[in-house]
Amino acid sequence: MDSKKLIELTKQLIYEATHFNVPYVMQIYADNLLIVKVDKSGTVDTMNKQQLVSFVQGNSDTKAAPFSTKADFHYAVCDENMGMVVMTRDLELNGKSDPKFFTLIWKFSSGRWQVVKESCITLN
Repeated sequence: MDSKKLIELTKQLIYEATHFNVPYVMQIYADNLLIVKVDKSGTVDTMNKQQLVSFVQGNSDTKAAPFSTKADFHYAVCDENMGMVVMTRDLELNGKSDPKFFTLIWKFSSGRWQVVKESCITLN
C-alpha cells in the first residue's frame, strides 16, 4: 500500500467511526489497540479496544448525531506491513471547536490493515 491509499483508508475509518459503525470499528482496530490522549495540561488518558467499542456502541444505541469527519492530513508513510498517518482533526464536540493532533499507526496483519496505536493531543 502507498501513502495515498493509506490516507484513503484513514478517511474511511474516520467516516465509519464517526457514524458509529460498530462492526467496522471492531475489525479495523487491532485487538491490542492502545489509544493515548493528552490534554492541554499534559494529563494522559488511555483507551483500549474494548473501551473504544463500548463508546461507539453507546453512541450507536442512543442514535447520536455523527461526529465531524473534518481532517487535515499532514503526513503519511507506508512500507510493506506498517504505516503511519499524521493529521489534525476538529472534532466539534458539543457544538464547539475541539481541534486535536492525531497520529495513527497501521499494521498489516492476518490479511488486513488495522490500527494498532493512536495518539491524540488537544491543541486548544
